[in-house]
Amino acid sequence: MKALSSMKRVWRHGGAVSTGVAIGLVLLLVTWLAYIDGGSRSSYVHFYYIPIVAASYVLGDLGGIVTAFAAALLAALLPTFLGTREPPQDMIVRGLLFYFIGLMTSRLFSKLRERREDASSLLEVSRSVNASIRLAEVLRTITQTAVNITAAKASSIRLLTPDRRELTPAASYGLSLDYLAKGPSLLAESSLDRDVIAGHAVAVLDITRDSRFRYRDEARAEGLVSLYCLPLRRGEETFGVLRVYAGTQHQWSRRERRLLQAFAEQASVAIHNARLHEHLRRSYWETVSALARAIEAKDPHTLGHSERVTDYALQLGRSLDLTAEQLETLRFAATLHDVGKIGLTEASLSRSGHLDMTDEVVLRMHPLIGISILQPVEFLAPALDAVHYHHERWDGKGYPQGLAGEDIPLFARILAVASVYDNLRTAAPGHLGMSAQEAARALKRAAGRELDPELTAVFLQALQSEASGSAAGPHP
Repeated sequence: MKALSSMKRVWRHGGAVSTGVAIGLVLLLVTWLAYIDGGSRSSYVHFYYIPIVAASYVLGDLGGIVTAFAAALLAALLPTFLGTREPPQDMIVRGLLFYFIGLMTSRLFSKLRERREDASSLLEVSRSVNASIRLAEVLRTITQTAVNITAAKASSIRLLTPDRRELTPAASYGLSLDYLAKGPSLLAESSLDRDVIAGHAVAVLDITRDSRFRYRDEARAEGLVSLYCLPLRRGEETFGVLRVYAGTQHQWSRRERRLLQAFAEQASVAIHNARLHEHLRRSYWETVSALARAIEAKDPHTLGHSERVTDYALQLGRSLDLTAEQLETLRFAATLHDVGKIGLTEASLSRSGHLDMTDEVVLRMHPLIGISILQPVEFLAPALDAVHYHHERWDGKGYPQGLAGEDIPLFARILAVASVYDNLRTAAPGHLGMSAQEAARALKRAAGRELDPELTAVFLQALQSEASGSAAGPHP
């Protein structure tokens, strides 16, 4: 990275030198044309504006002013070269005009460049914020980006509670846990927050001395000084507050305010969309979970199987150090792994064995029926393989495709261990449920044949650790 930065600086320096040389040559060319055309009163003198404007655009204020000064000097020397005289006021007016053109064009180009950079920043912000539809990830991205686009010290988002009485922390960047746990933000106790919730952006030069800010001592200890608050709103609804903190007294410029306002509007849309997605996700989850429970309810002996398998699978997943996202996928898969049994009759579900041919075909088809039910839901896509292959066996004698060993997806192997263990522990027509010790021995016998031996060992170790922890727990 350092080498790349050095290369960029060298390239920029070389580009500036090349531009300066080119502008110098253009100045000399214009001077020569004016010289052969009669001097400073030649119409060619107006061509001096070209290098002045070019220098202002490429080299900024200093480049434009230096070029304007050089153009004025060369134009003033033309009468000397030709052996004539020019009124001093003409030289002064021309010099001032060149200076004004150089300065104004450089400022104009600077503003245009600033707007372009702002637009580019907002585009990148929009892409990064909308790259995720998970609310927690969206909020974290917003707080980090708010700091980056203003070079502030920290940022936080607080969302209104359903009763609209309090702002609770939802995400932060650059703030310590101690500061975030400083206390509640009740609207009744904060006129500053009430103003923001009413739809106004509020700037505070020094929150450690402003009576509107309740936690002044905590802010001082955190090293926070200036604050800029913006409402997060969609339409007429305000649902939260974006706070950006500076570590020193900072007057928020018009550019920063404009940029943060545009960013807050984009962030509000992203939060609104993420909330809608979470709502749809939760609604579908609740619907399908209810369907799974309804299927299990057809046979009282299997009622609660999915919930228990989910608990066992998550216990094994945590022992394997799966990420939070992987654990969530595993939870979906475990809860919905038998949803395809909707095609089985109540009589078939209640029989412990000896299914007729039709029921046997439907039973072996239930993983395929399950994924056909879940496939239309995009967020469940990572869970489909587990639902599809949870009846495959380590020795290749399972169904629906006869996969073996590690060709079986990891989550499917986890579900197989959890499901077999629950079946061993649960009483059903024809057999009593086993004790934990008996089920553990049976699971060991199934390892290497029906179940992944490594996952089985990890699961049994997790069960043993849990049992030991319960036995060693505190006593009254």
